[in-house]
Amino acid sequence: MLDEYSVEQRATHIFDARTKEYFSEVLSCYSAGNYRSAVVMLWSVAVCDLLFKLQNLVDLYGDDKAKAILGEIGKLQQENERSPIWETKLVESVAEQTQLLDIAERENLLHLQRQRHLAAHPVVTANFQLHRPNHDTARALIRNTLDGLLTKAPILSKQIVNELVEDLEQASGILIDDKKLKAYLESKYFSRFNPEVEKAVFKALWKFAFRLTDERCEKNRTINYSALRLLFSRNPAQFRSLVESDKDYFSTIATTGAPVVCLIHFLSRESTLYGLLADHAKTAVQHAAESDTSARCLAWFTSNSLLEHAAKLGEWIAGKDYPQIDRATWDSMWEVSDSAEWSKQVIRLSNRYYVASGNYNTADRRFSEVIRPNLSRYQLDDCIDLIEGIQGNGQTWERGRAQVDHREVRARALELDPTFNPALYAVFNRHLD
Repeated sequence: MLDEYSVEQRATHIFDARTKEYFSEVLSCYSAGNYRSAVVMLWSVAVCDLLFKLQNLVDLYGDDKAKAILGEIGKLQQENERSPIWETKLVESVAEQTQLLDIAERENLLHLQRQRHLAAHPVVTANFQLHRPNHDTARALIRNTLDGLLTKAPILSKQIVNELVEDLEQASGILIDDKKLKAYLESKYFSRFNPEVEKAVFKALWKFAFRLTDERCEKNRTINYSALRLLFSRNPAQFRSLVESDKDYFSTIATTGAPVVCLIHFLSRESTLYGLLADHAKTAVQHAAESDTSARCLAWFTSNSLLEHAAKLGEWIAGKDYPQIDRATWDSMWEVSDSAEWSKQVIRLSNRYYVASGNYNTADRRFSEVIRPNLSRYQLDDCIDLIEGIQGNGQTWERGRAQVDHREVRARALELDPTFNPALYAVFNRHLD
């Protein structure tokens, strides 16, 4: 399999303009086959970039740790201008005291430093030949340095959480759908996150969406939840492991109300997380599923299977509770699974919901919101199921708009099977012509 990674393309994402200019020399040497020179220059670029990032943290956030590291490095340089000890100390201090480097990225940089020493110093072999890195070694060093350091923004999780949440609050009026929100977050935030920052932001958004109930969180719950869902989709395995490893934190949720309903919406898409929560959190979820209509529709993961959940919903919809299910909840139900089996279940639930209408106005609204938007998904047996249900409720077939609405059902059935005979369903067919 060919390696499609492009050093040149990745270099365009280098965060600091000064680093990007310096890296052009690395790229020039690498492209010309001068791998020794490329490695030597790459280390210098990496060291400069670390210093730039620390200074950026000081300038943007007044970060005390970054300030202390710069002070310590400056002191080491003054004490011995010729010693490279400060370079190693810089990498180790940044990895230990900030979130700019993780363990793997630190080791990659220290490996680069060792390769740089071999390439730069007049160390010769028994045949009096200088060490010369090969193409693959140089490429790997460049790739690791680009991905692990140069293309990352100098951000700290605490500050970035505050900045992100405030930004979402101010921009919620223009980020009106997931497509726009995703493009915005990817460009401004997500593409610059390292795993540790991703985890910190995910934990913060979880708290804002599923735990807190103050006025500000209530106001911004929808967009915070959308941001959390988009962040989760970037690396589901990472966040599942995070929830599993910190069960107590993620199980500390609101006991009732909008936060728990919001969590159920999320769990309907990511059901494996439900099993990772503590029992008290599951109890809160189950209570919400019993008391809130939207939550009840979506909490399929509390049943043994989707089919069992659909059967329970069918009995509830056709029973004496007369639930009112909004359009957004139906849309979310369609998104629970993309399987043909679940699609069939949602269609049959839609049919039950419509034919359980208690008056003309309700039937008008339910057909418009639930049946018509999805008629193109119906198969012939779904149409017949709906027609048979209509025949048993005069609130559906006697109403004024039934003539227009039910013609659409008949047309869909005939589209699927031109031999279909609507006259077999006399009550349904009576007022259509």
